[in-house]
Amino acid sequence: MKLAVTIDVDGDIMYVPEGLVFENFPKPKLFDNMEDAEEERAKWNTGVIVNYETGRCVQQIRSFTDAERARAEERARINRYDGTSTDQDTTQ
Repeated sequence: MKLAVTIDVDGDIMYVPEGLVFENFPKPKLFDNMEDAEEERAKWNTGVIVNYETGRCVQQIRSFTDAERARAEERARINRYDGTSTDQDTTQ
């Protein structure tokens, strides 16, 4: 599977080009592994890794932000103490 990075340039979606210059219809920079593609994607604000052969996005699981992690911990604490936890038997 060949991977590429797409970016949004003034509302137009395009592949990150091979060279340093944005020419008309440039050849896309292709990657053989996710690590290299992720390194290139991190350089762009709107970068998305796609399978070049199918044009579909490659699924990625991102880490929680600190705020999301704190909220998840808060919800877990609330669910533990108010009787709505799914690990408790609610039929009794």
